This record gives sequence, C-alpha cells and structure tokens, in this order.
Amino acid sequence: MAADVLTYNALQEINQELKAESAALSVGISSASGGGGGGPDNTDNISIMGGAGAPNAGMWCQIPKVAAAGGAWTNGFKVCDTTSYKRCGSSCSWTVPGGVTCARFQVWGSGGGSGSGCCCGGSPAGGSGAYASVIMPVTSGQTYTLCGGCAYCCYTERAQMTQDGCPSFVQGQGLTNFCADGGESSIFCESKARELIGVNQGNYCMWMGLCICNSGTDYCQSEQETGGVGHPNNYYDMNYQATANCKTYYGEAVGGEVWGIPGQYSFSRYDYGSNEFCMWQPGIYGFPTESCCCWCMNNDNSGCCFQACTGRMCLPGGGAWAYSTCGGDNSGCADVGRMGMVCVSYL
Repeated sequence: MAADVLTYNALQEINQELKAESAALSVGISSASGGGGGGPDNTDNISIMGGAGAPNAGMWCQIPKVAAAGGAWTNGFKVCDTTSYKRCGSSCSWTVPGGVTCARFQVWGSGGGSGSGCCCGGSPAGGSGAYASVIMPVTSGQTYTLCGGCAYCCYTERAQMTQDGCPSFVQGQGLTNFCADGGESSIFCESKARELIGVNQGNYCMWMGLCICNSGTDYCQSEQETGGVGHPNNYYDMNYQATANCKTYYGEAVGGEVWGIPGQYSFSRYDYGSNEFCMWQPGIYGFPTESCCCWCMNNDNSGCCFQACTGRMCLPGGGAWAYSTCGGDNSGCADVGRMGMVCVSYL
C-alpha cells in the first residue's frame, strides 16, 4: 500500500510539472502570434525565421498576422507594378486616416533576373526577394513613404544579367531602416553561397557541374565535370535544393517587432540521361499555392514562354524563370524578376 501511495504522489508531481510547462508554452505561442508588441518571448522565434528557407516554409506561420489587441483589419491596399510585365517599381505616400491606431506593413523585395545562354547551356532562375512584416501602433495624420522595388527593367542578351532586384521599403514615424532586399541574379554568387555550406569549398566557377560563363550570367556544358555539392559522382546527374541566400530584411519599429524571410534560391535538377533540366520556384510568403511552380526543359530552346510578359507567376518578389538550350542557339531567352510590393493593412 505504501508503495502505491508513493507512486501516486510521484505521478501527481509529474502531472503538475507538465501542466506548468503546458501553460508556459501556451503563453509563448500566444505571444508569438499576437504581433505589435508581443514582448521578449518572440526574440528566439524571430531569430529562427532567419534560416527559414523554402524547405522550412512551415515555420512561416509564426509570423503574426493580426494585432495583439485582436480584431480584423478593416482596410488595406497594395503598392506594386500592375502592368502586364509585373517588373517595375511603384511608390506613393500614405497618411494615416482619422481613428486608425494600428497598421501592418509588409514588404517584398523584387526578384532577381536570369541570363540567357547559347549552344548547350542556359541560366538558372533568379533568386526571390526577401520579405518583412511589422505590426505597430500608428497615429492619425502620420505620413509614410511606401516603395515597391523594381526588378531589372529589361530582357537581356547574353553576358548582360548580373543585376540584382531592388529593395522594397517603408519610411515613416516609428520605423527605422525597414526594408527587404531584392533577389540574387549572379550564378557565380549562387554557386559560392551554396558550396560554402557544403563539403566542397572552392569550385565556385561551376554550377551543377557546368561551367559558369560571363561573370555569372549563364552556364555552358563542360567536359570537366567535378564532384561536390549539387554535382555528385563527377557526373551531370545532380540537384540543388531550394535554400535561403544572403539577401535579407532589416528594420526596427517602435511598439512592434519586425519579422522576415530571407531571399531564396530555386530548386534545380539536371538529369544527364534524359538531358532534362527541371526548376522549382521557391515559395513566396502570402502566395503558397501560386508560387510553388515546377517546369522541366529538354534543352530544346525552352524558356521564352515562361517570361514575365506571358503572365507566368507574376507574383511580388518572384525570381525570373530559368532558360535552357542546345543545338547552336546563340540568342538565348532571358527573363526579368518580378516586382517588389508593399502592403498596408490597418484598423
């Protein structure tokens, strides 16, 4: 009997500890989802988001969407390029209307462009822009400058695309340096960033086993395949997973916390046996369904039908589509990144 009593008391003590831990976890989750002054409990969660590349997009749900005081946003608008190309910048100013006390500012940096290519080669997708969000108190009469960044303005020819996308930002009372970088465009920079986190450090002039040409504009087939990250076993069967890049977000806010997601490189796969190149766009915050796109090419002058002017994935922050060709094509078919955007919600 004594043993049963001791066991019961021990179990009761464990239950009390578990209840306390559960209560603390609930408070932490509530704080993380509240936004607009959620308190110090958010610090670690915001830090974790810094590594939230596309494979970890499930963590994006941590970003607060509603004000800490609760209630739905009563009004809102977006600032972005609405022309058919969805590639240029757009800006305006906003004065806080009477009676409005809280606002959410979201910014998407514009996407990076892609180069063309010639003969047997091409260019990978441009990197997506970074993203940032803040929920903060505002006062009637305050004025904010809103700027959705411009992607590279023009379709390029060979040896022309190493221009990154432009940042998007919001300036005004209570905000300091609140912006999101534009996407990465250089293949050389992409290869270096990927391989520095892998086992092969130093083969930056190769992209998935293919030779990088024109200072990072495009790639060409090479007979000197080299093993390593993305191009294993000294052969052309290779993969690059979607991953965060060095393009990031910045900012501080009075009475609010800045959350964000770094820019992303796309997922790429090359199959030497079928001579097929496949590319998956990384996910874009706010557009989970539309941004998860896949496209495969067979080195048959593919790519032109996926340009911005055809209406493909015209989403804020989207990187340019890739291009792949073979058989003596010397003109190439580059794409531009998609526009940056600013969204404002308020109540």
